[in-house]
Amino acid sequence: MSFFRARAPRSTAPGYSIIDQRMSIRGEIETEGTIRVEGKIEGTLHRAGTMIVTSQGAVIGDVEAGDVTVAGIVHGNVHATGRLEIEPGAEVHGSIRAQSMQLHEGATIHGQVSVGAAPTALPAASPRHLELATTVPGRARV
Repeated sequence: MSFFRARAPRSTAPGYSIIDQRMSIRGEIETEGTIRVEGKIEGTLHRAGTMIVTSQGAVIGDVEAGDVTVAGIVHGNVHATGRLEIEPGAEVHGSIRAQSMQLHEGATIHGQVSVGAAPTALPAASPRHLELATTVPGRARV
């Protein structure tokens, strides 16, 4: 019997993390996997693949993830590089940026919302002046 066994290779697939109802976490969280919040997070969440805030869950801080589903409360800015779904009874207090969004009846948003691709820059204004001509029937051109 050997005391030094070969370790099993670690999976390279992103993990699945659960913040239980009885848990509260403070600080920055960075994960490429899925995080399910049933408890409370006070801090910033970076680069999550998917974030799910259940109806019992709360996040106080900014969120950056691929896909985000909110059924609980988020007090902070939400940036979903993919899809954002805000379910009935959910509350988001902060600015929202998402590639696509589904807002259910009964959900609440307090903040600015930007959905879709980032806006492209407008072409530079031409230096020439525009003249406005107005014609009123029966009158001379102004």
